Amino acid sequence: MNKILRKIALLALFYIIVSITPGYCIIGPTLMLDHQERHEKEFTFGIGPSVRYKHNESSALDFEGDMAMYGVKIVGGPMNDPQFGLHYCAGEQSSEAVKYTLNMTGLSMENFFKKDPRFRWRVTCGVGNFNLKSKASGRSYKKGSFGYLEPMFLGILPFNRNIILEIGVGYTFADATGVRVEGIAVEGELLFGKF
Repeated sequence: MNKILRKIALLALFYIIVSITPGYCIIGPTLMLDHQERHEKEFTFGIGPSVRYKHNESSALDFEGDMAMYGVKIVGGPMNDPQFGLHYCAGEQSSEAVKYTLNMTGLSMENFFKKDPRFRWRVTCGVGNFNLKSKASGRSYKKGSFGYLEPMFLGILPFNRNIILEIGVGYTFADATGVRVEGIAVEGELLFGKF
């Protein structure tokens, strides 16, 4: 029942983001994309911290729980063309008996939807590693690496032309065994640059 409520809450959050973003565009700060011609190729870029939510499960010790992951994102490319980025995030989760660490690094491609430049799609492809170990002995119950593919939809809330907040909802497909990395991902990124 908790899993169903969690999924409903995440879908509701995604719907709110999608609903608010177009309305905010009317009154919010203007970005370069708001007034540039489609054929112009001025370079845009951004770098900043990111926070993401992940739900984790493991067959070992029936370990399950929610994790906050922290990281950094770098993205750039010609305006009106797909942009490419680098993402890194890491998180740690503990119970009374075990500690779980997760690291993910990926390359991404993203672009805006033609009707609204403040609503974007992104696809990230990368690798990661995990370690589920005993807090008392340090023995690893599950340890390994994996590859992942993560499509995501993003809403952009600009503060000005140099600072934006991106909020995204997506799904992580991963080939990890022993722990469940695959699942819904919710991410927020505060980017500084030229937009």
